[in-house]
Amino acid sequence: MNNGRRCSVPRQHGLALITVLMIFAIVSVLGISMVERQAADIQRSGTLLAVQQANAFVIGAEQAVKTGLYLDWNNDKERDHALEEWATDRRFPLSPGTVFIRIRDAQGRFNLNTLSKGAANRDRQYQRFINLLNLLALDPALAERLLGWLDDTSQEDTRYQSQQPPYRAAYQSCRHTSEILLLEGMTLESYRRLEPYIACLPLTAALNVNTASAAVLAALDASLTLADGDSIVAARGDKGFASLDEFWGLSQVTPFTREEDASVPAAERKPRWEQTDFSVKSEYFEAFIRVDLYQRIATSEVLIRRDQGSGKMTTLYRDYSRREARPDPAGGTTNNVPASAIPAG
Repeated sequence: MNNGRRCSVPRQHGLALITVLMIFAIVSVLGISMVERQAADIQRSGTLLAVQQANAFVIGAEQAVKTGLYLDWNNDKERDHALEEWATDRRFPLSPGTVFIRIRDAQGRFNLNTLSKGAANRDRQYQRFINLLNLLALDPALAERLLGWLDDTSQEDTRYQSQQPPYRAAYQSCRHTSEILLLEGMTLESYRRLEPYIACLPLTAALNVNTASAAVLAALDASLTLADGDSIVAARGDKGFASLDEFWGLSQVTPFTREEDASVPAAERKPRWEQTDFSVKSEYFEAFIRVDLYQRIATSEVLIRRDQGSGKMTTLYRDYSRREARPDPAGGTTNNVPASAIPAG
């Protein structure tokens, strides 16, 4: 019996040691977990701070864009052209990082809303959109589908309710060009080719012939070629047309603006253009802003309206989802890129 009692003491010591080791292990695991969680919280807080800082820079850059556009308006209220300072891409250093700003004239593109029900010259704009699709080697049937998409009397729902998943046509003016990705037959590749040449603007926004690309200008009539578009762009020079009369008098344009000789048969007369469809100044500008800060990215695509009478700036929409700027026509860096640079289909 005494031997048994003496043997139990070492066993109790061993059990105590094991208990201490288990407690130490548990405390160690808890300590490591707390340190890891604290490190994750610190990293998360740092990330949130960097993102908030980047977003603040984006808002600040938007205000800088508005200031620049106001100074441009104040300097010359009667003309906007593709080679002005606002059209030059800007990159500003941060510590560490950069701010990138690109401003483009949205009125230099084909306005999809001119195909809306009740729009003036809708039939002519419809033909111009077909011309643009043909110049870009895209399916011209997309023009008819867009007409139906915008017109509530077209009964286009029957086309889209059979899609997977089913959805309805918009039956209203577009607010962003990405909406036409829902058109039947509009592939991502087709949209990317078309995207630099289109915009969704109010019906009052006329095409600015000082900033329109060669392809958009060539699309004004089926008889015009990309070479004609290049010639019109070249005729703008470094300062653009001072007035619509200068544009109206170009040899490529006069067949569509002059009075036809009465001796010319009506069937052979070219359709006359409406001067109200065109302008040499703009109200609507698209800005893309990208901030890279502490390896974090914040972006914004903004559509800004600059009132012609007062210069007041109004933000019409902000899109924070876009990561890269809308490409320029023909992949160039300015609106004066030759139309010959358009890739073949």
